[in-house]
Amino acid sequence: MIDNWRKATTSVDNSTCVETGWTEGLVGFRDTKQASLTGDQPKLVFSKDAARTFLTMIKSPDRANGNL
Repeated sequence: MIDNWRKATTSVDNSTCVETGWTEGLVGFRDTKQASLTGDQPKLVFSKDAARTFLTMIKSPDRANGNL
């Protein structure tokens, strides 16, 4: 279970950010707006290798140009 959710210190305080959390083997991402929900909040959870691949893909210039 991930219980150390953090958002970037450079984020604007308007709840439109992504938070990340981690355990020894997992990395999770969720929308800041979801933090106030009770129960099981929607999130994406990946192994560390899959999280690295996910971040590489979403940062890719090809994705920004609609080529993926």
